[in-house]
Amino acid sequence: MPTVLTAMATNIAMIIDSIIAGNLLGKNALSAINLLSPISQLYFSLTIMFGLGASSIIAVAKGKNENRQANRIFTATFVSVALLCIVLVAIQLPLADGICSMLTKDNVLHSLLYDYYIPFILGTPLNLLLLCYSYFIRTDNRPKFASNIIIIANAINLVMDFVYMGIFKMGIAGSSIATVTGYAVGFVMAATHFGSKHNTLRFDFSILKAPKKFLKIFSNLITVGLSGALGTLLITIKMLFLNWIIQSVGGSDAMASYSICSSSQIFMSMFITGASQTMIPIIGVCLGEKDFDGIRYAFRRAFLILAIASFAIMLFIEAAPEPVIRLFGITAAKDIANAIPALRINALSFPALAFSFLLLYYYMATQKKTFSTTIAVVNGLVILIPSALLLSHIFGLTGIWMSLVAAQVGTLIVVYLIVFVLKVKSKGKYDSFYLLPSGDDNEIVSLSFKGTKENASGVSLYLTSFLASHNIEKNKSNRIAVAVEGISANLAERTGKEKKADVDIRILIDRDEIIISIRDNGKPYNFTSDSDSEDMISEINVVRAISKSVEYSSVLGFNRLMIKI
Repeated sequence: MPTVLTAMATNIAMIIDSIIAGNLLGKNALSAINLLSPISQLYFSLTIMFGLGASSIIAVAKGKNENRQANRIFTATFVSVALLCIVLVAIQLPLADGICSMLTKDNVLHSLLYDYYIPFILGTPLNLLLLCYSYFIRTDNRPKFASNIIIIANAINLVMDFVYMGIFKMGIAGSSIATVTGYAVGFVMAATHFGSKHNTLRFDFSILKAPKKFLKIFSNLITVGLSGALGTLLITIKMLFLNWIIQSVGGSDAMASYSICSSSQIFMSMFITGASQTMIPIIGVCLGEKDFDGIRYAFRRAFLILAIASFAIMLFIEAAPEPVIRLFGITAAKDIANAIPALRINALSFPALAFSFLLLYYYMATQKKTFSTTIAVVNGLVILIPSALLLSHIFGLTGIWMSLVAAQVGTLIVVYLIVFVLKVKSKGKYDSFYLLPSGDDNEIVSLSFKGTKENASGVSLYLTSFLASHNIEKNKSNRIAVAVEGISANLAERTGKEKKADVDIRILIDRDEIIISIRDNGKPYNFTSDSDSEDMISEINVVRAISKSVEYSSVLGFNRLMIKI
């Protein structure tokens, strides 16, 4: 939910920004804001590269109990982003007029774009640091607080839109200043985390005295973050190309239509972002545990959410495009007539858009980065640019809208062909588009139940019988049953009369070892800590006595135990 809410807050704020500007200032202001989208998208790519890249490495370091290394990564990232902000401001400010000329040749749009762009440049540090901070805070076990920061920042942005553009009559610059104001409040909120008792990340500037270590960390976070940022970087290039060709073919009137199409895609993307980016860490954990059923389940849930959302939004726009257009302040009959086909044709791409990006994120999460990168390149460049050039030559402006559909449908066709080839080459290893091993040959048991004492006892009896029937020697069967019953009984004690937790157990054979993976969604605890209650310690001692090793971790809100027998 924090990921979904963050995506909704950011995306809805961008849409409402456009709606307010369009209604208060007219369609040219709407077009000017959309012209800056490639640069906004570039900024977003940088926050993914540095924020997501660093938070992923920090999470690994913390999982290994390497807290000093985590602090060094945090410090190196902060310094890198701060220096990047200085460079971006220093480059863009003197070149702002020239950059605006590159984005549009229309004098009216150029003037509006410049007024909007200058506050955007000055707000660069707040923009990049805030969004990077949100990744760090989420990794630091406060996902709800990270979500609230983004939601509040965007809520203030929307309120200040009316204040600056409506009350103070600051024009389009007011919209940009409102965004910076929201980021400033969000930045102050984020800063409070790093001085609170919840914070586990500290600045360690000793890393600056070791250039080789600093460069190694910098290189690592770029490598990790680049795969996630690439899709967004390609969207930047796609936007630049579409802005150019649409202005060339249809002028500023066509840009107003495209701005509405772009906003509708932003609305669709909040579901894509929420479902896909929530799916990624779940799949990552399941992949590490070789829980292929869990991977398939997570993908199917994300697929279902996107199927319902994409078809519902598409059908609504097909049925009632005019109210959507009027919402953005477009009221002239000619402008509405131009925008209706654009909006309707663009909406046809939504189901394919949702599924192509879902697959992009899925293959990224399952460590098939080359395939994921291929999807991003095909979707953003390979099909769109040639089809837009060709179809616009044949059908004019309508051909450009058609190319948006062609790019998404074409991407799915390419994905199907690549999956077919990979399945054939795997010689039976892969039997579906999931590209996962076709059988879980090393899995003996996979079951779930409510964490009660009665169920704990029942599962123990069941496992003793089941494992014996699968030729597991009696001594090991009994030890497995005792370990599972002890953990499950302890869970029942901890939850008491509260809502019973769910327990998920998987038992696997790995060479001569039997591995028991136990997950539950009860209150966090450390099963391997010596500071727990006497009852828990006695159960720990029993499990330890019959096991080679016991490892505890808290992942995605689950308590997770790995017991080797």
